[in-house]
Amino acid sequence: RFRCRDLMLLLLLLLLSSCWTLCTAELPFWPHYPNRKVSVLDGQWDFAFLTNVTDVTTFDPSSVTYTETTTVPSCFDVTAPGTPGRKGAAFYRRTVTITANTTALLQFAACAQYCRVFVDGVSVGDHRAGCYSPFWLDVPAAAHPARQIVVLSTNVLNATTTPTAKGGNFYYYGGITRSVLLHEITEPTFLRSVAVLPRSLTGQVDVRVRVGGVLPPNLNIYLIWDGRRGGCLENVPVIQGDIFLANVSVPNATVWDLDHPHHLHTLQVEIIDTGFDSITVRFGLRLVGWDVQTRRLTLNGRPLQLRGFNRHTMYPDTGSALTLQQVQQDVALLKEVGANYVRGAHYPQDQRFLDLCDENGIVVWEEAEGPSVSSSDIKSAYFMQYQLQQVEEMVVASINHPSVIVHGFFNEGPSTDLESCSKGYKVCADLVRSLVHSPPARLVTWADNKEDKSLCLEHADVISFNNYPGWYNDFGNLDAPAKHWGEMSAWVRSHFNKPFTISETGAAGIYEWTNTTAIKWSQLYQGEVVTRDAQFAVSNSNISGITIWQFNDIKANDESSKSAGPCDYLPHPANLSAHWICAYIDVSNGRPGGENHKGVVDFWRFKKQEFDAIAAIYNNTALHH
Repeated sequence: RFRCRDLMLLLLLLLLSSCWTLCTAELPFWPHYPNRKVSVLDGQWDFAFLTNVTDVTTFDPSSVTYTETTTVPSCFDVTAPGTPGRKGAAFYRRTVTITANTTALLQFAACAQYCRVFVDGVSVGDHRAGCYSPFWLDVPAAAHPARQIVVLSTNVLNATTTPTAKGGNFYYYGGITRSVLLHEITEPTFLRSVAVLPRSLTGQVDVRVRVGGVLPPNLNIYLIWDGRRGGCLENVPVIQGDIFLANVSVPNATVWDLDHPHHLHTLQVEIIDTGFDSITVRFGLRLVGWDVQTRRLTLNGRPLQLRGFNRHTMYPDTGSALTLQQVQQDVALLKEVGANYVRGAHYPQDQRFLDLCDENGIVVWEEAEGPSVSSSDIKSAYFMQYQLQQVEEMVVASINHPSVIVHGFFNEGPSTDLESCSKGYKVCADLVRSLVHSPPARLVTWADNKEDKSLCLEHADVISFNNYPGWYNDFGNLDAPAKHWGEMSAWVRSHFNKPFTISETGAAGIYEWTNTTAIKWSQLYQGEVVTRDAQFAVSNSNISGITIWQFNDIKANDESSKSAGPCDYLPHPANLSAHWICAYIDVSNGRPGGENHKGVVDFWRFKKQEFDAIAAIYNNTALHH
């Protein structure tokens, strides 16, 4: 075994071996793996699609004939709004090279909705815990280096293969929707993950290292801070696969906040016993909490006013498999409109988006998939098994992002049922808190449409309500937003010593409806409602934040698509990347043209009238309490 006195030899060996990741491909997101061969499998895969697979959990893909190729990441069911996509099972095939007699890990950033993976014709696992949750699968060693990977992906929802996909009026795309990475594991003991949990603004952190493979009773590890400062730790105990380092000091610590998002540190953890596996994570020093006197959210001890939007990961031409340029475009628009806060509705977020939020000073509410969860779901051991799995996968994947300040679950769930409170809400909240310091590293909440009737609020750190005064309630009454949110924020303050945020509110406006009268579905009426929501929220001292529903228009679910149908478009290119314009749209359905039209930009990211109006409120610091 290596010890710290062998450090010079170690560093020389690391220098010789450290080009693995860089020489293979640039990784699309953090963390990085300096001494490990990591291949990014994005690009062309063989492809086939079948509509007659009755049981995806037992189907043998060896009989599938591949007649096409497709790009990974992508969605296999992208169609125009109002047009349901094809349903069935997609098959992706690719041959990769893995060093002979070497094990590997397959890392899926997301695969929707249910996915089952085969290597050399043998199933190595499946994933049922949410279509946006990242997951890893072990690849056994083989004597031959050429290995064939086959991925079965289906967008057919059911309680067995997609137990956490309960509904919600947005389109559930299918496919390998985010990047796939292949990690070669050459050492018997390797690193699975590294978490840096801030404890103070002076640079004190806890570090949790998860170890895989052969688990010795202790390990020697080396820490490299920001690429230069480090220290060697001998005989660190490995307890149930974890190394825990308490109160470690970050050299030259700087504090991350919304005005200083460039204050980001890196930590590289290396095993120096029998091999040199290492992980480099990026993190920021920041603390979240609330002032017990004012009930206001705080970032680094200072009051934090959150101004933002709910955002669905969805574009017309790529579905939920956004390109990096599309993710960057969204972040740029969010900055332009003055947002400093995004609720990632309604599922775990793309790590590229979170990286950009870290770098741009936008804080994030990240939540597990789960609109329309019922009391019977929560009382089901099968459902809760996968619900807790997706919560853990979400938290572990995002744990080092300083931008993520809140984790949530059960959007508009059964919060008036006491048994659901104890068996669902409390259990999920306790799991989040067991994985992070909550607070000061993360807070727990959920979007509750039962409002003051909810019985579960004791389990939340932040109380968050959904309501649409002036739209679904009191339509046409432009005094309704101030009245409702004034009553709800006062009720929370009188009953809880906790912060309050508005998690959903808004109104819909069709992009083409630039009427000069404020009729329903017009941009004018949408703007009159939403600006009143925003104006009241930023000026009321009982409200710590607002996420307007929503940032961009989205494609609605199959039921709405079938009942509404598409609008009649003006002549347009066949390519959905072009901006399609409605000539006529039927508004007798709640989702005209098969879209939810509550965005401040349309599906193609063209600005609506309210964009500039919200920007004037969000960017005007004189209005902020």
